[in-house]
Amino acid sequence: MAVAPPQSVAEVATLVKRLYQPGNATIIVQIQDQLQLLQRSGEGWQLADALLGNNDINVRFFGALTFTVKLNNDGQSLDEATSQHILQRLVFWFVSLVNATDKPLVIRKLCSTLVTFFTRVTFPWGRPLLHLICAFRLGPETPVDVEAIIRPTEELLQGLNTQQHVALLWFTASLADEMAKMEYSGPKYARLHAQMEGEIGDAVALMRCAMLGQANGSREALHCFSTWATYAQPMWPGKPDALACLQGLLPDAMNLLMSETCEGDALTVFIDLLESYTSFFDSQNLDHLAQFLSEVEGPRLQTHLAEEGASHHGAGPFVIAYGIAVVQDIIERPDHPRSQVTMPLLLSMLRGSGYPGDDDELSGLTIEFWNTYTETVTDLCFSDEDPGGVNTSWVIHARQVSHEVVESLWKKLHTPPGSITRDWGDSEKEGFATFRADATDLFSSMYVFLREDMLTRLVNLAVDALREKSWRALEASVFSLNAIADNVLEDQSSDRHLMSLFQSGGLYHEMSDFTQKIPVQVRKTAIDMIANYGAYMERHAEALPDALRFLFASLATPSFTTASAKSIASLCSTCRHSLTGELDGFLGQYQNYLGSPTCEPYGKEKVIGAIAAIAQALAPESAKVKPLATMLDYIEKDVAFAKEHMAAGDAEMGQITGVAALQCLASIGRALQVPDDVPIDLYDDDKSPEGQQNFWQTTEEGRSIQQRVIGCFSILEVLGNDGEVVDAACEVIRTGFTETVPGPFVLPPSVTVSFLQQCTISTPQVEAVLHTADLLIVQHSRSDSIRIPSEVTAVFNHTVGLLLSLGQPSTDPGVTQSGIDILVRLFPTYITVLLSASEETLTHILNFTLLAIEAAEPLPKRSALEFWSRLLRAANPTNASDEAAMCSRIVDAFGQSFAASLIRQVSGLANRSELDYVSAPLRVLVTLPRSKQWLEAALWTVSQPDEVKSRFLLQVVGLRGGVKTRDVVREFWVGCRGL
Repeated sequence: MAVAPPQSVAEVATLVKRLYQPGNATIIVQIQDQLQLLQRSGEGWQLADALLGNNDINVRFFGALTFTVKLNNDGQSLDEATSQHILQRLVFWFVSLVNATDKPLVIRKLCSTLVTFFTRVTFPWGRPLLHLICAFRLGPETPVDVEAIIRPTEELLQGLNTQQHVALLWFTASLADEMAKMEYSGPKYARLHAQMEGEIGDAVALMRCAMLGQANGSREALHCFSTWATYAQPMWPGKPDALACLQGLLPDAMNLLMSETCEGDALTVFIDLLESYTSFFDSQNLDHLAQFLSEVEGPRLQTHLAEEGASHHGAGPFVIAYGIAVVQDIIERPDHPRSQVTMPLLLSMLRGSGYPGDDDELSGLTIEFWNTYTETVTDLCFSDEDPGGVNTSWVIHARQVSHEVVESLWKKLHTPPGSITRDWGDSEKEGFATFRADATDLFSSMYVFLREDMLTRLVNLAVDALREKSWRALEASVFSLNAIADNVLEDQSSDRHLMSLFQSGGLYHEMSDFTQKIPVQVRKTAIDMIANYGAYMERHAEALPDALRFLFASLATPSFTTASAKSIASLCSTCRHSLTGELDGFLGQYQNYLGSPTCEPYGKEKVIGAIAAIAQALAPESAKVKPLATMLDYIEKDVAFAKEHMAAGDAEMGQITGVAALQCLASIGRALQVPDDVPIDLYDDDKSPEGQQNFWQTTEEGRSIQQRVIGCFSILEVLGNDGEVVDAACEVIRTGFTETVPGPFVLPPSVTVSFLQQCTISTPQVEAVLHTADLLIVQHSRSDSIRIPSEVTAVFNHTVGLLLSLGQPSTDPGVTQSGIDILVRLFPTYITVLLSASEETLTHILNFTLLAIEAAEPLPKRSALEFWSRLLRAANPTNASDEAAMCSRIVDAFGQSFAASLIRQVSGLANRSELDYVSAPLRVLVTLPRSKQWLEAALWTVSQPDEVKSRFLLQVVGLRGGVKTRDVVREFWVGCRGL
């Protein structure tokens, strides 16, 4: 049953009460609709006034809300008399309801409504705060001429109670908050901002009076002070008088830092100001805060740290914010009271007992300060024009402090014992992990300043912990060294400091002894270190045996399998040339791993890839055959196992084994790619591309390896309908595409073509196969590559068949995009493949791309637009070739249809983010002779004024494809969208 329109104020009040009560959702919506109609009606003013006199809080709130709605909708059209009457009623209700001790919900809403009056009504409301103060003193109905008042605001405030003070504070804070949202420059709000400069004197008088009064008023005054400061920061940088008036409250606000009832609120306000508006404080203010820390809050914090550890304390964030605000003074003037007070507190918070994320909440907070401290020190050092400046007293002191921070952080990084972590939940674990991540970033920054001194200290800590078998200290040391690995390895002179840790019989000799009860985390962090310091091991091959022995031993432990496999792959890739003599041993280790209970697909993929990386470093090419043959034995066994599982009806195990086989094969292919940093030997004929071609393409050994790689694709016979298998097969093929010389994984193009031809539209991940075929065409379009027109023709024919079988591009956007991308790749090298298609096929293709342009899916649309850009470019009359002439005839036949599709896009069908893609073919189109005719005909259907369409056409054609076409298109699109 529909809600009937209310016929009286009482009925409106009833509807409002129903609105705020639980009920049927449909009825609630109907009530909202009825009430909104009333709010916007001509009687809305009277209704709002009447509702504010109701005895229900929700009705009174709705009354104030109705005033706000009316002011937002009609405020700018009110004449002066009406404006004054509305203001009088609002002031009446504000004073009356405050004096009647109404709830904050209503009073705050009335404050917001009064602010809306100030900002929306065109007739100025002079000194609104003083007006409200006088209304409390003289009565709400007394006309107030604020300009005639000569009594000081402070005197007028003396007769008001705390409740009235609080309401006035809510109003002026709401005013400052709302005005902060309004731009300062420009005439629209200039008058209002000018009034705010006059308003600050009354606001400061109110806040000072409240700060000296009862606790409730003082808290609200602090909040109000913060809000006004937020307004002043962007608005008054060039208004020193207004700003100074507000800054004059700082001493009063500081006094509240020592108030038992307001201390927490005061700390919060000062933290916000120190963090966001440091320039608000002058030197004397900052010194007073230092004195407060020294005499009051600092001793409290030190006592708390001594008795309760680094658990939360309100002074902690305050010390950090203050430290950041005066960080340059702290650094350059270490004897200054600001530094003398702040630094001990910051170091104490970092050293406090407890574990970050659990019972230590302060040490993690200090990292923000230490980051700022370190960055500032580094900037000051590097900007010092005096070469001897790095040895000044403040730099020496900063080094001492930084070393203390390193030591303290290192202690905080110690992992807690199991007796503590067993009670940890996700929150504590995440908190500790976050602290470690933050410490990692800080260590990296500190190394730029401390350099080798920091490295030496951390290495010594690690060596000492290793000697004493202090495993948690060792883990913290290695973790810290991992944090600075990138910095350390930039300078090879740092290697000498690492030798004591990596030398034979050192860290990894100890880690390899699995008879010792070393905590899991220690070995995990040691495994990470191998990957991080691979470049060091590449330069110092003597460190490799212990590290590799440890990694392969770790494969047998479930907790370490994934991490150790990853590090094996990283280390072998980096150090491949140093490990070629160990290749047979690696293959033996892999054989052992395959038989272990911890063997799993990821580990197999990483380890076999590591072995292949070493094989890649062998010379001559024939030396690679034996290890590759052995690795292929493992792959072929898995392929056979997968087929057996499938034949036995065990589809799950067949799929897992088949996917793993192809992923391992792809890993071998990736590892055999020539590294980017390997120099080309111009004098070694055996290593030349010609030598490789003679081996892999003409010798029986070379061809047999490649045939075995191709043979692994037989897994597709039983698992060709599995998306993961199809993806993995594509990955294998693509590993050869990046190579510029022949190799075992540089497969004949016929392999890709055959793979594609086996696919139908229902093949899982068919878009991945299309993408692989796309890359094949790109590979053989390079200037130095062999042309493969017959294979590209086969790809083209099958791709067209797949696209046309879709019917509509939206049937499968992924396949549509991948298929059209192949058509794009035909330009310019294989354009004859496209032009050799039958007229019927070309017609179907072109119509399909036009449908893709008009479809909602963005990616197929972009590909289709790119196809047309290339086709139009190929048809340009300046291209004197048979292909250009044929493209021109195609464009002549389809130009009108394409222009119509394009115009539908620019006239509003396209999304804003697609306009640059739409503009690209348009810029090419206008260079063709008949383009103006086509575009004019297409624009005929657009529902825009003729002069707008004509101007668009003249601009686009006149620009002749220039970059400003995009701006013209965007402007026309905005007009068509009505934005």
